[in-house]
Amino acid sequence: MQSAGAQKKHEFHIQIDRKQYVVIEMKLTGTQIRHLPSPPIGEDRDLYEVVPGRPDHKISDSEVVEMKDELRFFTAPRHINPGIL
Repeated sequence: MQSAGAQKKHEFHIQIDRKQYVVIEMKLTGTQIRHLPSPPIGEDRDLYEVVPGRPDHKISDSEVVEMKDELRFFTAPRHINPGIL
């Protein structure tokens, strides 16, 4: 039995590059999200949130993201070098 002051922390199930992660924080910065995988997401990659029905949203390191179940993120190379023809 929990005391009146104790609350069970909610677990949020999110995905980064199709891998599942569980977080208990209500909000995370872009930097904190980048550090969930091991090794962390490098500075050579951008982090995006998948937004259904809208363009994907690029997450800056300082941006605060409110956690909710089933959030999906993916990474992409920061700079794409086109091949020489």
